Amino acid sequence: MNVLFVAGGTGGHVYPALSIAKEFSKKGNHITWIGQKDSLEERICKEEQFVFKTINPKGFLKKSFLQKIVSLYFFVVSLIHSFFIILKLRPSFVVSTGGYTSLAPSLIGALFCPLFIHEQNSIAGLTNRILHKFSKVTFEAFPNTFSNLNHKVMCVGNPLRKEIIDHEFQTKFDDSLFKILILGGSQGSKQINDIQQDILINRNLPSKWSFIHQVGQLESSDLRTAYENAGVKYEIKEFIDDMAEVYDDCDIVISRSGAMSISEICFIGKPSILLPLPWSSNNHQLMNALYLKDKGAAELIDLNKEDSQELFKLLIELEKDHNRREKMASQAVSVFPKDTSENIYKTINESFSI
Repeated sequence: MNVLFVAGGTGGHVYPALSIAKEFSKKGNHITWIGQKDSLEERICKEEQFVFKTINPKGFLKKSFLQKIVSLYFFVVSLIHSFFIILKLRPSFVVSTGGYTSLAPSLIGALFCPLFIHEQNSIAGLTNRILHKFSKVTFEAFPNTFSNLNHKVMCVGNPLRKEIIDHEFQTKFDDSLFKILILGGSQGSKQINDIQQDILINRNLPSKWSFIHQVGQLESSDLRTAYENAGVKYEIKEFIDDMAEVYDDCDIVISRSGAMSISEICFIGKPSILLPLPWSSNNHQLMNALYLKDKGAAELIDLNKEDSQELFKLLIELEKDHNRREKMASQAVSVFPKDTSENIYKTINESFSI
């Protein structure tokens, strides 16, 4: 079958689509992907040898009136481009994982063939809220993101990277070191860095604490100096290549609460302290974090306070309380369904067999 994938903008949309696309590709299906030029999705498609077609949409959210007029123009142009791409391709169906890049081709695709969408967050983005009205099946990572009055919604979790799924993780607690993994995301988080720097400068850290701090593009000499002066073992990394190994080796994770990050943390079964991005759209990161906290899988800190004392206090408590960490780890593993990409493949494939 010819399968059309549409996803772009950020890794949070692109990587879930990639996981699903790989599942269809290994079953012998032909993959075409619509995205933006010089983008993450274009680079990935070259690596995977997927056919890639480009459109050039612009986002609508958080724009001035004039910028929205410009975005509307590019949206209409993207609709036209998508029409001719899809008319020529004639896909068997379309898979969309959200983001403004996917709106135009998904709407056009739904005119020609079934549309399947996947929503990664507990609060659906604008694109998926629109596309849900036209989808044959809507897959969601969190339960009750969408109303299921028409019985077309399935809660399947988030599709994860192969290196995470295939790694044999071991839950282990070592008394000699308390290993803390801090994730700032690919672009880094100045907010998280500043809070950690305040802890390093103003708190007396136990000597057994060690840190791997992923800073993205925001490494600073001040942060490195703070680690040096604190007298703790540390590594500062712009990017972590062996993510599965680093996850496996840590005792606790400090992270934003983006959908893919928390899905990986839960899959491997690690206790976490989540610091939601305060300005995430529809405050979805806060809602993601609250869901894990309500399940007993994570602790939550309101970053609007920018208060390092609460984070330091939680780390002290969790270092001393092995049972609490073990319980959080156990709860984390059960938060999301497993085998997401495979289950999406089976559902879509079966819909064509009926």
